[in-house]
Amino acid sequence: MSDEAEPWYAGGRRFTCTQCGNCCRGPEPGYVEVSEAEVAAIAEFLELGLEAFGKRYLRRATHGVISLTEKPNLDCVFWEEGVGCEVYPVRPVQCRTFPFWPEVLETEDHWVEYSAECPGMDRGKRYSLPQIRQIMTDGKATGRSRKLPEAGSRG
Repeated sequence: MSDEAEPWYAGGRRFTCTQCGNCCRGPEPGYVEVSEAEVAAIAEFLELGLEAFGKRYLRRATHGVISLTEKPNLDCVFWEEGVGCEVYPVRPVQCRTFPFWPEVLETEDHWVEYSAECPGMDRGKRYSLPQIRQIMTDGKATGRSRKLPEAGSRG
C-alpha cells in the first residue's frame, strides 16, 4: 500500500464533451500540440498530403513544439461555428484528454473554475480514478501534462 494520499478526485469525476467549443476558441492565444502521428492522422482524415497540411495548419509554438494554427480570432483552425470540431474523430491527444489535465485536476477549486466555462464537466460519464490516471498518462506526450509556461488558459 502506498503512503501517497489519494487525490481529491479519487471518487471519480463526470465529463462528456458537448462540442461547445469553449476550449477551442479565443479570446486568449493557446496551442494545440500535435505529434507526427497526429499530424498524419488529421492529414489523412482531410485527404491532404503532409506537406500541404503542414503549410496550411501547423506552426512552431514558442516552447519548440509543433502546434495547430489558429484563426485570426484565436479560434482553433479546425473549429467551425455551427459545425464544431471538423476533425473530432481524429482530434489530438491534448483535445481528447481534456479536462483531465494536471492543471485542471491540481485542486478542486481549479476544477470548479474550468467547469464554469465547460458545460460537459460534472455531467455525463463518470470516470473512475484508474480511468483518470490512464487518461493523464495518455496525455503526458502533450504540453498540457508538462505545465509549460505558455500564456493563455485555453488548450
